[in-house]
Amino acid sequence: MKNNMPIKPKYIYIAVVVYLITAFFSLGHLHPDEYYQILEFAAYKLNLNSPHGLTWEFYDQIRPAFQAWIVVYLYKLIALISEPNPFFVTFLTRAFSGALSLVAIILFINTFKVELKSPSKQQWFMLLSIFSWLAVFNGIRYSSENISAKLFLIGFCLLFQMESRKNLLNLLAIGFLIGMSFVARFQTGFMIVGLMAWLIFIKRMCPIYWLSILIGIFLAIGAGVVIDHWFYGDWVFTPWRYFAANILQGKAASFSVDPWYMYLSIAGLVPYGPLYILAALYFIIMRPKHAISWVMAPFIIGHLLVGHKELRFLTPLLSFMPFVILDSLQILKEKYNWQLGPKLRKLNTFAWRFNLFGVLVVMFFPSAMQIRINELMYKRYQQPTAFNYLTEGGNILDFYKHLNLRPVPIDNPAKVDCKDNENCLIALTCQETVKYGAPQGKLIFSDCPSWIFKLDFNGWLERTALYNIYELRTIESH
Repeated sequence: MKNNMPIKPKYIYIAVVVYLITAFFSLGHLHPDEYYQILEFAAYKLNLNSPHGLTWEFYDQIRPAFQAWIVVYLYKLIALISEPNPFFVTFLTRAFSGALSLVAIILFINTFKVELKSPSKQQWFMLLSIFSWLAVFNGIRYSSENISAKLFLIGFCLLFQMESRKNLLNLLAIGFLIGMSFVARFQTGFMIVGLMAWLIFIKRMCPIYWLSILIGIFLAIGAGVVIDHWFYGDWVFTPWRYFAANILQGKAASFSVDPWYMYLSIAGLVPYGPLYILAALYFIIMRPKHAISWVMAPFIIGHLLVGHKELRFLTPLLSFMPFVILDSLQILKEKYNWQLGPKLRKLNTFAWRFNLFGVLVVMFFPSAMQIRINELMYKRYQQPTAFNYLTEGGNILDFYKHLNLRPVPIDNPAKVDCKDNENCLIALTCQETVKYGAPQGKLIFSDCPSWIFKLDFNGWLERTALYNIYELRTIESH
């Protein structure tokens, strides 16, 4: 029996196309941190905004500047050729994330597929790792969670792949890569602690080898300190400041405190969410000496102990899940001679088709609906323009706006003061349009077709960033 099936080239070709299309259409940010802690920080260093509008994390100097640093120099590199388009810059960051994700996933498959003894399980390992909708959706995100997870995964896999030819320099480089995963997101430290403990206590790696990895990790952290100095202008150790602010001072808990079972809502990430929970627990119990168990367990426990919980915090575990699920099924077959019956096979076929439908959806859907407004403003209004808005979500994000666009917060549409020397626009949510009435002007953008109000169950429209944009005055018309 063939027990080391190679990845089919067509899988890689299709994956490149799928991830690239997803990167192109996934405009905007999935979570505010993805914008405000990276792109907004980059905008500050590029003189596109004022520090007065930055979030409290900037003033407390708790966020790593590593990813913002990449954006700044990417922006400056493009500026050597032509005027940088912020939407093209962010597309490149997503394309980079997708490429990094595919490299990490392919390395992971090649490293661990040999542990799955049947060709069918190896086949499913490849398919689920590359083409689950969550892998695609999360894989192109230029978020700290995704970049950190993929850097760690690459270092983790290289550690196994270089087993037969390890030397101090290779291990130092691997340590540096793993250390940069910590620089990108400090919570990855839980994984790093688990990995180092496994190397020392289970694998019993020669001290000179694991010390080389540790030195590489500390060198990466030192590089992070230098990058943070470039950004903040002070010598700060952001990992400690982050811990002090969010844990010791309780700022993270001020956003929300949730019970441990909040993370059980992962089961809602159909079709494979329920399996993620069951398989992860079963795998850790049944494979207590496996490196993946030692990486996952402290990461899960650490996040359970922290009061503030969000599902995105656990996304670094996503890449492990296909192997964990399939190896758990392998354990069940070896131990109890249990395997999927006809009904479960049909359910699996349905789940896979549902998953492929999910891939099609995430390929062409923007991550943030609001970003379409920013894109419209950038392309259409390059002259001096006043952009009036009531709801904060209607504001134009600094990284995406022309410098001559002037955001104007107002508390009533009647108070709009249009100047003769600039275009004058107003953004109203669907509900604000109903409440105040449509202003006298040209409707240039709308998320609010008349039928949408018939679907306003439980008042969801009031909590959703859907807008009408009206052009009240243009420079050309006066």
